[in-house]
Parts: sequence; structure tokens; C-alpha cells
Amino acid sequence: MLPYTGDYIEHIEPGKNSLKFYSFTPRPLMRGNIYQMDDELAMLLIDAHRNIGFLEGLIKYAPNKEAFAELMLLKECTYSRMIDYDNPDFKEVLTSRGTGKGNISPIIDLEAAYRAALNMEICAPDLSRICGITFYRESEDNPMSVRDHQTFWLGAKTNLKGYNPTAPDAVPPALADISAYLYNDQNTDPLIKAALVHYQFEMIHPFERYNGIVGRIIVPMMLSDIAREAKLLICLSEYLYHNKNEYFDLLRSTQYSGGYIRWIKFFLNAVRETVKQTAKTLLQYEHLLERDQKLLAPVEKLPPSIFLVYECLKKNPSVSSTFVAANINLSFNTISKDMHLLKESGIITQNGSGVRNHIWEYKSLYRALEIQEYSHQEYSH
Repeated sequence: MLPYTGDYIEHIEPGKNSLKFYSFTPRPLMRGNIYQMDDELAMLLIDAHRNIGFLEGLIKYAPNKEAFAELMLLKECTYSRMIDYDNPDFKEVLTSRGTGKGNISPIIDLEAAYRAALNMEICAPDLSRICGITFYRESEDNPMSVRDHQTFWLGAKTNLKGYNPTAPDAVPPALADISAYLYNDQNTDPLIKAALVHYQFEMIHPFERYNGIVGRIIVPMMLSDIAREAKLLICLSEYLYHNKNEYFDLLRSTQYSGGYIRWIKFFLNAVRETVKQTAKTLLQYEHLLERDQKLLAPVEKLPPSIFLVYECLKKNPSVSSTFVAANINLSFNTISKDMHLLKESGIITQNGSGVRNHIWEYKSLYRALEIQEYSHQEYSH
């Protein structure tokens, strides 16, 4: 039987009540003997790598890959926040960004954190910088400190051996173990390593806030070697959001289940299904843009400015003319004329009345980006 994934450490709080509680410290990954390969795990691993390879090939030659990548990163940031916080959904975020209505600054900050993370290492100082960008909404020069006191699951102290994160004095060595594992282990498959490190980080819970978000940022950081162009396209948080109960249950239950195997299989299926859906969405996106170019082809004397406006719409399916004017160097009147031409060509529709208050909607793009249903399965121990 494989060893348990960590240890419960007993603490007795001083005072007249002398409350006893337990914190959980995950076992060091450097010890090895963490999982055993079986047929189901092997097939999940093969399928995940096959799907990543297919997506890598698609995105490499996709004509509109920069615009698509921006949309997928925005989707990842939106769903990552939705897992842990009350947050606008993806369509609401897109609408807010293109119209200036609503506050999506936490999403924008999270985008900055994801981009910055790709040039960082998975180590305590850099993870603190990533958390700082997410929390302080500033540059990486204002890192979030590793917590210096015990936190409790759901804020409650009990005598039960329920999950409480790693004790503060054990957090630095636990993070150091992750760094050592990533540096020294050259044999474990990168996807399995990503599964193990994500679990390990979430169990350690090193910061006061945003541990879930930072833990999910770690995933594309670890996929750089096998998904060079596609790493920011893999919106794993969408799958985790739609399977949130199982995601949280497995993170909690793995600590006493006697091994990591069910968690690894869940994670690999999440990668496999996410990449499959991303490839499907990319094909829908490219087909849509190709179709719309054909709709514009019969129009005589197309103004060059219309292509600048359309470039903006490719990343923002709900926009005001004011927003477009603020993002490209064109006058409001020019943009308005181009929008009406796109409307007459059947590409966009108009919502609202008045000259400056209406919203232009690229409804076909919303449909191309539609949330897909993911396949679910049970995993053997």
C-alpha cells in the first residue's frame, strides 16, 4: 500500500481551555514512491498528450491565434475567480470589458499575474510575487508574504482531524521541497508533476488569500515544455469550475486516502477534456472569422478602417463605439460608419438607442466561444 500523502500535526493552544487542533503537512515529494502506474492512468496520460499535441499544431498555424489566446486567457482568469469567489461569468466579463460597465479589475490583475508567471520559477519568492500582483493590483515588486499564523478550514478550530493547512513554521520547508522536486526529478511525466505540485501547493496553503488562484496559475507554468504555444490556451479552471465539488472533495480526501492516484487521474482527465474543447473552440473561432471575411467580400470600396474595427471585435464581442475609439486611432464617426457597415453585412447587431449609448454585439462570436459540456468519469484507486 502506498504511504499516506501527509501527516497530522497536533497543536495545543495555550490558555485555560487548552484547545487541541491538528494541521496537515503533506509528505515531501522528494521521497518518491508517490503513485503506481496502471492501465487507466497510462491511457489518460496518452490521451492528454495526444490532445495537447493536436492543439499545439492547430495554434501554430492559426491565422488569428493572438486574438484567440487573449480570449482564452480572459476565460481562464474568469473561471479561476469563479471557483473561489462571487464573480461575473465569462459573458458578463466580456461585456464589461467592451463597454466599460461594471468592475472587472480583479480579472485584469489576474491576467497580469498569469503573464508575469510565465517568466518566473515555482519557488517561494516568485510565488509570493505572483500572489502580490493578484492581491495588490500592482507590480511584482510588492509580494505577498507567506503567512505567519495558523489558518483554519472554514475558520473553525475543532478537536477533529479535519483539514487545516500546514503550520506556519512548516510552510517554508514545504515550499522548498516543491522547488527541489521540480529541479531534481527528471523522470516523472510533466502532467503528473503538475498534478502533484498543484495538490501539494493547495494543501500547504502558504498565503492568507488567493491560494487556489495561485495554485491554478502554477499549472501553465509547468506545461511550458510540452505546450509551448498552447500553455495559456488551456482553460483548466473552466473544467474545475463545472466539476467544483469533485475538485474540492478530491483535494481534501487525498490526504487520507492512502495515495494520490485518484487525484492524478482526475487532473489528467481535466487536462484531456479541456484541451479537446479548446481545440474545438479554436476551429469554430477560425471558421467564423473566415465566414465573415466572405460576407464582407462583395461589399464595394470597403474602407481600410473597417478592418481595424473588426480586429477589435475579434477580441470583444460586445463593444460600444466609445470603447473602440479609445483602443484604436480612429474617430467616433468613422467607427460608427464601419459598425453600421458590419451590421448591414450581417456580422454584428445593435442594441440600445441613441448615438453614443448603444452596444454592438458580435453574437456569432459568443456562440463560437460557448461553454462546452465536459465528459465525466469515475476513477479507480
